Amino acid sequence: MSKKTKSFAASSLLDLKAELAQQEADAKTRRAAGGKKEYIAGGVKRSEKKTTAWLRANKGVKSRAERDLQMEAVDRPTLESSRARLEEKARIYDKLKRGQTAGLDSAHYDALLVDFDAKGYEAHSDDEDESLTVPRAPNENDPIVEYVDELGRTRTARKSEVPREFMYQFEEGGAEDSDEDLVIRNPEGFFPTYHPTEERVAQIEKDFAEQTKVEGHYDARGENRARGAAFYAFSQDEEERKRQMEELKAARDETRTVRQEVGAEEPAVGEMVGMRLDEELVGDAKGKGKAKEVAGTGMSKAMEKRKREREERQRMLEAKRRKLRGEPEPSPAPAPPPLVSQPPKSTPADPFAALEAKERSGKRDEADAFLASLETELRGGTK
Repeated sequence: MSKKTKSFAASSLLDLKAELAQQEADAKTRRAAGGKKEYIAGGVKRSEKKTTAWLRANKGVKSRAERDLQMEAVDRPTLESSRARLEEKARIYDKLKRGQTAGLDSAHYDALLVDFDAKGYEAHSDDEDESLTVPRAPNENDPIVEYVDELGRTRTARKSEVPREFMYQFEEGGAEDSDEDLVIRNPEGFFPTYHPTEERVAQIEKDFAEQTKVEGHYDARGENRARGAAFYAFSQDEEERKRQMEELKAARDETRTVRQEVGAEEPAVGEMVGMRLDEELVGDAKGKGKAKEVAGTGMSKAMEKRKREREERQRMLEAKRRKLRGEPEPSPAPAPPPLVSQPPKSTPADPFAALEAKERSGKRDEADAFLASLETELRGGTK
């Protein structure tokens, strides 16, 4: 065989091996991606049966699956290390929540962002099953130590399981501090309470009484109506209301004193001053009807006017009836003089009004005397 034939046969064999290796690698990748196994007979790939649109996979599904496998292979070490770190953190958090140190010193504990003391108070000890706690082998980083609890007993536990309130025993000079007797290490149920002074309590009670005060006086601002000339709107403030009532009482006492000095008569309860009839006139009128007539004449001018109009209409009706009957009109009888009742002399209720009335009566008497004398002189001159 020539050299050319040998070289050609060697290169063809290498190409065939490379192609076979490539096919095997592709077949492994397809099997890992979930593809179907391909059967090749005689080196020719048979065409698969026609699939429906519901059975065809979307474009890019296989490529995405291959990328996921590659990423999973790369991220598996990272995930395992993260899982181990999270499990370690969970164990540390459980210890801190139970009040243990978990291997942390005071500086690391102060830098924490979680209040594990509050979590420990919220959690109930009955919710934890102590039988599930698995003992661990001794560890150099977490040795077994002795400490004295709040009852003076010597206890033995791992250093990471010692409650934080007893960790001062393992610090430098922890038991020899001068202020150790002043520091409260154990959880105590003591909270400072505020005790106000007596002045503050009195002020609070006064403010509360003013805010919850029930209004017991009449408030005229809630009604829009006329209440008369003698109405006086008192203030709603207690101090101002008392002052106003004292002023009114003082004015009333002063009025009473002046009336007594002047000699004004005090009207009886229920008596109407200025509306009384003349007792002599009413006594002279005999009979019930006459008494009513006399009483009617002294009430008001409007009532007398209506009475006259009513009598005038009655006379007109009588005249028409006589005209229809053909009867002669009767001769008019002389009308009796009108009975006029003089109002009684009543003393004004106001003492100043009584003084003015006296002055007017004196001036009127002088004027009447002067006119009478003048009339007498004139009559004497004419004679």
